[in-house]
Amino acid sequence: MSFTHVRMTLEWLVPIGQTRSITMALHSLASDVRSTAGCVSCSVSTEMANRGVVRYVEEWATEEDLRLRVSADAFAPLIALLEEAADPPRVEFALPRGTRGFEFAEEVRGGRPHD
Repeated sequence: MSFTHVRMTLEWLVPIGQTRSITMALHSLASDVRSTAGCVSCSVSTEMANRGVVRYVEEWATEEDLRLRVSADAFAPLIALLEEAADPPRVEFALPRGTRGFEFAEEVRGGRPHD
């Protein structure tokens, strides 16, 4: 049996004029996340040829590590970036028991305010 990490993937279309500011904000968040216990990797990528697609991926050692990340106050800036997006982002949590959407974050955060 192979060991797989859990992963959060955020992907959305960003207007070309906003790509730079959003990717800079995500790189700043990624820099902070990488030093968090349980973080395996964190990356930001863009596909300018594909209408400004921005992808942000966090990989965690365990589901509990990911849950701690999502429930932390430091997750709020990421939620704010997603809420400001012109088009709803694709949010995917790859977990041991299957893939879930943004409802996973809402469940973990327990209805906490975004700010």
